[in-house]
Amino acid sequence: MSIRFKLLLSNIFMIVIPLVSSLILAIIIIGVNLDRADFKNHKFEDRFSEVAHDVFKEFITISNDALYNPDRFYDMDYLKNMDTKLKTLNSSMAFTINDEIYYLSDKINKQEFKDHLSRVSKKQNENEKYIFCEMSYFNHSFNLSTGEDCSLYIFFSTKPIEKFAEGFVKDFLKGFFIIIILTNGILTFFVSRSIIRPLRKLKYGAEQIKEGDLSFVIDEKSNDEVGEVCHAFEEMRKRLKGALEDQLRYDEERNEFIASITHDLKTPLTSIKGHLDGLRDGIADTPEKAEKYRDIIYKKVIDMDRLINDLTFYSNQTLKKVPFNFSKVDLKIFIEDIIDEYQMELEKLGVEILNNYNLGSKVLVKADVEKLKRVVSNILENSIKYMDKENGQIKIDVQDVENKVLIGIHDNGEGIKKDYLPNIFNRFYRVDASRNTSKGGSGLGLAIAHQIIEAHGGNIWAESEFGKGTSIYFELEKVDIK
Repeated sequence: MSIRFKLLLSNIFMIVIPLVSSLILAIIIIGVNLDRADFKNHKFEDRFSEVAHDVFKEFITISNDALYNPDRFYDMDYLKNMDTKLKTLNSSMAFTINDEIYYLSDKINKQEFKDHLSRVSKKQNENEKYIFCEMSYFNHSFNLSTGEDCSLYIFFSTKPIEKFAEGFVKDFLKGFFIIIILTNGILTFFVSRSIIRPLRKLKYGAEQIKEGDLSFVIDEKSNDEVGEVCHAFEEMRKRLKGALEDQLRYDEERNEFIASITHDLKTPLTSIKGHLDGLRDGIADTPEKAEKYRDIIYKKVIDMDRLINDLTFYSNQTLKKVPFNFSKVDLKIFIEDIIDEYQMELEKLGVEILNNYNLGSKVLVKADVEKLKRVVSNILENSIKYMDKENGQIKIDVQDVENKVLIGIHDNGEGIKKDYLPNIFNRFYRVDASRNTSKGGSGLGLAIAHQIIEAHGGNIWAESEFGKGTSIYFELEKVDIK
């Protein structure tokens, strides 16, 4: 639910809830005030005489108490009980001693009553019945046993409609304001909570990022605008964390990369320097020794040249500087050409090379012939280097799989241990931890193959069983013959 819709609902409820609640409140208050006014079953013109009669009867009773036992009016509890009884008749009372208020009902305003006493004391001819604040009252004066002058006032109203209206308006306004405050408070709480809570999460996340901590998670379930911001923030955090992890991994790989280059360049340079010193110092004192030293130096130069070429290709490929010239390639012809190229060398090494094609007629793939040849050559050279069997065998298997062609190159060489297998496509990775280069190679062959196949839009992976051999698989996209 969007914030706009929440605010719209909040505004609608802010109108509807008070209106409905006020209607219910009005019905309740009307009933209460009708009972208070007590005119539902009476005619208005008879009301004064009935009220006056009931109150007057109570007034006579109280007056008799004043006549026979005036000192009872000193007792505050007696006066309170009397006032409580009068309230059941919608009446109230006041009691004065020497024109000073001794007791006053809580329904009577003290200052207004004082002003009324002041006005009444100035009149000489006063009737038995008086009016105070639109209320009638009976008054009885008597003396206490001490001789002090006392006056008893009993107030009552004979205007039920006015009483009803006054009570209704007062109660309704109180209830209405309470409803408005509660409705506004509850709606504000729920609407603001749906906004403030995710904003607090965003603030916490921003503070964590400022401190360099990206391990927190902003788990916000709402789908409103603020929730979308939280989701975008969480996605940004994930990407930042991934970028930071990639950067750390890149820094680590770069350090390893530099260390590997240094090692792989220093080793042949040291050998070259040593053999040149041998030639200069006359250690190679026979033509045969001198020729041997020159052959070793040449071989090391060739190794360095191969390493630099692989390194240059890998770096340019990483920086996307190597152009690819894709064309439609007949894989069967392509594989046969490579086999012919390696056939003689493999026969000298006692390694048999086989092929198997499970292809339809004229299946073509999208590939850069030169780069693809480098992939297959790198894999074959690895198989040759790590062949430890007398009857070595390499098999190239090509299969048609839906819209792609799967190529598998299998050998029965020494294989790769399971722990090493996930790393063989990393640059400069060699299973031999000592980085022994006696078998040749730069350690970049499979890394380059991986880059090239990825640039072709395919995948490359390896399966191996230590002691039994290794299989390298990669896939290429098929294209139409047209």
